[in-house]
Amino acid sequence: MKATIATEWLSGCSGCHVAVVDLHEKLLGLLENVEFVRIPVLMDEKDYPEADIGIVEGAVRSEHDRVALKKMRSKVKTLIAFGTCAVYGGPSGIGWLHESSDVMNCAYRSGPTNSGTESPDMNAVPLEECVVPIDEVVPVDIYLPGCPPHPYFIAAAIKAVLDPCAPRITGKPVCSDCTRKMRKSENITLKRGELTAEDQEICFLSQGVVCLGSVTLNRCLAPCPKRGTACSGCAGPSLDIVNEPQLDIRTLVAKRMNMLTGIDTTDVTSYIEQNAKTFYAYALASPAIYKKPTVEIMEWTGETTKLN
Repeated sequence: MKATIATEWLSGCSGCHVAVVDLHEKLLGLLENVEFVRIPVLMDEKDYPEADIGIVEGAVRSEHDRVALKKMRSKVKTLIAFGTCAVYGGPSGIGWLHESSDVMNCAYRSGPTNSGTESPDMNAVPLEECVVPIDEVVPVDIYLPGCPPHPYFIAAAIKAVLDPCAPRITGKPVCSDCTRKMRKSENITLKRGELTAEDQEICFLSQGVVCLGSVTLNRCLAPCPKRGTACSGCAGPSLDIVNEPQLDIRTLVAKRMNMLTGIDTTDVTSYIEQNAKTFYAYALASPAIYKKPTVEIMEWTGETTKLN
């Protein structure tokens, strides 16, 4: 008998659902063992049928998200937080730093493309006060971050649920799949605002470019550094950062860059703090990040009106 899967996307871009379709032939192989009873990207199913596995993409941003998520949780045996938005809040988590009224004003009234008077009518689903990952609302059984997760990891996660003997997904950082080589360098300065580096064979950190590959969980197979762009951390923090209260992104990156280039750690940490909305963009709304005693995102970004 086939296992059943139901999916839902909340406040997100639907890119994680598209990644399911991108399984291509792996999807066909997967369908030999599972049956999708709800998947918005492929079928028109408004209800929430009972299923063995529930896969939820997107963060909780509106009342609709909260209601839909609770319905899904009540109908599935195992719930997977699918993608970085569901696991950590994702890019929309930046809204956690602002009042919902300010977000609405920027989006519909004061923005350069708006008339100044248009806004959603009273029948629109209202925003919640802040963005939260789905485990702030319901219990989650499995976390699969990524923006989106690579199809390899999607298939591996589903197989792991269906077969307890299936190989476990590794907890290595993005660096584990990056082909660049770390080396000690001299006379290197911090390349502020840079995403690329001249030498395609050498680690970005060795060239003074901030790359988050060493502090980001590998759920992508490292396509960005392989193609010349520093890792932006889209899969969320590496497991050591999640598990250790005193570890955070900026201090680990600064320490490693200092060891490779001699650049002062204070220069690196202050640069990352000043650009926290960029370097912490995918996990700003997660308690795993903002509740760390070493992280003061509100102060770094100048947004001090909301409570943690």
